[in-house]
Amino acid sequence: GVSRHVGDALKGRASPHLRKICAVGIPPWGIIENQRDLIGKDVIRLYQTLGNPLSKLSTLNSMHSHFLMADDGTIGKYGNEMMLRRNLEKHISHQKIHTS
Repeated sequence: GVSRHVGDALKGRASPHLRKICAVGIPPWGIIENQRDLIGKDVIRLYQTLGNPLSKLSTLNSMHSHFLMADDGTIGKYGNEMMLRRNLEKHISHQKIHTS
């Protein structure tokens, strides 16, 4: 989807300026391959972004700097993050941008 294209676009423009970009991915928790590798509190974990090509699950795009996982309890279902994404985008779009 769009998030993969954004991540890939950032990857294609690797430069010191991109380190300042905050790219937030919002995937549904139930479609993430190797979920258990991501569970923990205040720990750093390695995550394999090369997925199994035969899997119906997805890996996280390594070019995103942050992730908000949307979890409604479903497994293998895409799209359950759409309401969270829509509400977050609406909230962000109403914020004032301070420039100096």
